[in-house]
Amino acid sequence: MVFLRVKKINNNYYYYLVKSTRVDGKVKQKVVKYIGKSKNLVSLLKNAGQK
Repeated sequence: MVFLRVKKINNNYYYYLVKSTRVDGKVKQKVVKYIGKSKNLVSLLKNAGQK
């Protein structure tokens, strides 16, 4: 399962695409892609809609 994680660091929000998998009965999470701040997220979504 892939989801969007938001981290707040010093009043700035940073976005990460994170994947969850189960390994040996435990859930492991791995950052698939660092997206950056919200302006990067908006441009990424606009570009995805154009394809």
